[in-house]
Amino acid sequence: MDAMNKKGFTSLDYPLFETMRKKAPRAARYWLLGDRLFQVGLLLTIMFLPLAFYAYTQWGSGWFLIGVGVGLACSLCLLAAGVYYKRESYRLAIQAGIDVTGI
Repeated sequence: MDAMNKKGFTSLDYPLFETMRKKAPRAARYWLLGDRLFQVGLLLTIMFLPLAFYAYTQWGSGWFLIGVGVGLACSLCLLAAGVYYKRESYRLAIQAGIDVTGI
């Protein structure tokens, strides 16, 4: 068992990453980058959404709401970048002959 998996790595497609590491290292790097960006983006989005609603309902419009809006937009960009890199890793894995649906 890998050290990352022992620490509580929770991605459902982790076995695919192990296969990619052996057969398509570039795809594995894209997968790892995409997975980390997606997880960070999702966490930040979950944190910023309630904060945006709270700031809007309590203080109305202002600098704090603009800052929260920028933070929410950045977190959504991280989320989208994670999805993009994961998709690219799947594309590279398919080109390398890895079955991405069977694992």
